[in-house]
Amino acid sequence: MPTRGDRHVLVRLVALFLSLAVVATACATNGDEGDAGPTQPGGSGGQERAGELVEGGTLVDLQNFAQGNPDHIDPGLSSTIQGSQPGQLLFDGLTETDYVTGELEPMVAESWESNEAGDEWTFRLRQGVNWHNGEPVVPSDFKFAWERVANPQFASEVAYHLDPILGSDAVAAGEATELDGVVADDEAMTLTVRLEYPYSIFPATVSHLVFSPVPRSEVEALADQSQWERGVMTGNGPFKMAEPWVDDQYIKLERNGDYWGGLEGHNAYLDALEFRISADVDSAYQAFEAGQGQTGYIPPGRTEEALVKYPQHNATEETLGTYYFAFNMNDPVVGGDENLPLRQAMALAIDKQAIVDTVYSGGRQVATGHTPPALPGYEEGLSDIAGAGAPDVERARGLLEEWGGQVTEPIRLNFNAGAGHEPVVQIIQANLEEIGIPSTLDGRDSTTYFSQMRAGEGQFFRAGWIWDYVAYDNGLYPLFHSESIGGDNLAQYDNPEYDELIDTARSTTEEAEANALYRQAETLVLEDVAVVPLNWYTGQIVYDESVNNFIQSPLQFVAYDQIWLEP
Repeated sequence: MPTRGDRHVLVRLVALFLSLAVVATACATNGDEGDAGPTQPGGSGGQERAGELVEGGTLVDLQNFAQGNPDHIDPGLSSTIQGSQPGQLLFDGLTETDYVTGELEPMVAESWESNEAGDEWTFRLRQGVNWHNGEPVVPSDFKFAWERVANPQFASEVAYHLDPILGSDAVAAGEATELDGVVADDEAMTLTVRLEYPYSIFPATVSHLVFSPVPRSEVEALADQSQWERGVMTGNGPFKMAEPWVDDQYIKLERNGDYWGGLEGHNAYLDALEFRISADVDSAYQAFEAGQGQTGYIPPGRTEEALVKYPQHNATEETLGTYYFAFNMNDPVVGGDENLPLRQAMALAIDKQAIVDTVYSGGRQVATGHTPPALPGYEEGLSDIAGAGAPDVERARGLLEEWGGQVTEPIRLNFNAGAGHEPVVQIIQANLEEIGIPSTLDGRDSTTYFSQMRAGEGQFFRAGWIWDYVAYDNGLYPLFHSESIGGDNLAQYDNPEYDELIDTARSTTEEAEANALYRQAETLVLEDVAVVPLNWYTGQIVYDESVNNFIQSPLQFVAYDQIWLEP
C-alpha cells in the first residue's frame, strides 16, 4: 500500500491488469518488488498537500460501518468489505495487491515460485515479522489458520476460497484435520502448497484476508474459536485492537509501534483509528456533516450534493464491483427452468438507468454484464436480457405471457435495510408493477441478512460483489459455482455445465484461453437469468480537510495506515 501522488483510477487499473498478466502467465513468480519510501500525496480522490507529514492523532471513521454492525471481523469468518476492513489493518498475509499501482506485492512472503506444472507453490517467509505480542510469525501459523478455516465446525462462509488446496475437501468433510497439500517448515521459513490442479493466480488468491495467519497458541486455547473476534485479536499488521468490539458502537484500533514496516518500511501515521458503527447511512452522514468524524459515506440520492460540497475531498472513482439482484434458483416461484420466462420478464422490466440517475445522481455506470469492463477478459454484450442496458416493457410482457402462469403471491424483494437500498427496491417494485407483477419489500437486518440469503431464504434479493483480487475467476467461482453454495453462491445456482467451464478455466495456464472459458461461463449464468446486474460500483466516500493521503483501492479498501491528519 504505497503512498503516491494522485492518479486517475484508469491508470491504476491498467497497471493492475498488466501486473495480473505477469502473475497469470509466469510459471514462477518472484515477489521481491518493494517500492520506495513514502511521499505526501493526495491519493485516490484526493490532492497533494503542502506542509510536512504529521504523525499522531485519532481518526474517527463514519463511513465503513455506516450500514450497521458487521457480520464478522475475524479474518477467517468475515465475508463483507466492511467487516474485512479492520482485518486488512490487523493482519498481513503472504501477498498484497498494491492499492495504487495494482501490482501484486510481497508481504509476509518475501518471494514465491511454482513448479513447472503450476500446481505447487512455495512461499519463502521473511524474518522479523512479529505478532502484536512480540512472538515471530512462522509458516505453521498460516497452516494452522487455513486448517481452522477449512474445519466444518468453524462454519466459515468463505472457506471455499481454500478449495484449490489439496486435501481441503477432506478437511471440509470432517475426514481429516490437516491439509495434505500444505507443508510448513518453520526452520527454513517456507510454506509449500500443493494444489488440486494448476492454478496460476494462486499468489494473487492468497492476498485474500481469509488466508491471513493467526497466532496458533492464542487461538487454539479458545473453547470456541469463532468467538475470538469478540475479544482482542492478536494480529501482525500496522494496527492492533485497542479493546474488544462493542456492538452498535465502535471498533477501536491503535498503532502497532513494533510493526515490521510493510511495503513502505514505516509504521502507521495515526495514533488510533475508531470505526464508529451507525444505525444507518443517513444518520452516519449526518454525524459526519456535524463534525463528529473525519470520513463519511455518501447516502443514495446525495452524490451530486456531496461532490459539490467536497470537490477535492472525495473518493468516488470507479471500482471493481457490481451491484445486482439475483434469484433464488431453488425457489418454486422464480427458480428452475420452467420459470425462466418469468425471470427474463423481470430482468427486462427493470429500469437500470433510472436507478443510476435517481439513486446515485448518475455517479454509477449501468451494468450490461456481471463482470465490470476494467477486468481482464471482459467482453461487452454477453446477454441481451440480464445484461440489457435499458428496459423493454413490451418484450417483458410477451415473456410473461409465454410463461403462462400467474403471480398469485407478491414476489419478495429482499434487501438489507438501513443501508440505502430502499429507493432501489422501490423503483424495481414500480417497474414490476408496470408489467403486472406484484411485489413486496422485504427489508432485513443487515447483521444477519447475508447469512439468511446463504441459507436460501431469499427470493429476488439484493447483493453486491467487490472483487477480492483482480481475476475474472473471483467474480464467477465464488458467486455461482455449486461448491460455493452455502458460501457466497447466494443464488443457490447449480449448473454442471457452468461448473465444468469454471473448473477447466481454473486449470488453464494460458490467460486468453482461460478468459474465453470464463466468458462462456458468465454468458451461461446471464442466459439462465440467475443474476440481474444493475450497476457497476464507484467509491462513495467523502472526508474533511484534515485528512491527508486518502487512498481507496479499486477493491474498495482504504489505506488507513497511510493517512495522516493535519492538526
